[in-house]
Amino acid sequence: MNIYFIVIGIVIGFLIAKFFSMKKEGIKGRLKSLKINVGKYTVHFHHWFIASLILIILILSGFYNDLIYGFLLGLIIQGLTYRDFYKIIYQRKF
Repeated sequence: MNIYFIVIGIVIGFLIAKFFSMKKEGIKGRLKSLKINVGKYTVHFHHWFIASLILIILILSGFYNDLIYGFLLGLIIQGLTYRDFYKIIYQRKF
């Protein structure tokens, strides 16, 4: 494990997520959010959630790369800075 590559990955991941994401909750970012409507609910796949799933899959598959792990951690950290990070499933407004 090379801590320098992990830190570099975290910084790169954080900055890339910051660049492409919305500036604050409810404002459209450079990339469209991944949301799926299911009946009267919306499922919002936040970038931190997707990065977490990818990280778990990589860990379980035995793949390890310091830079990639750091990058994914940077995405996760940046995503958790939003006040609505926990809103994954919510009722749609019609």
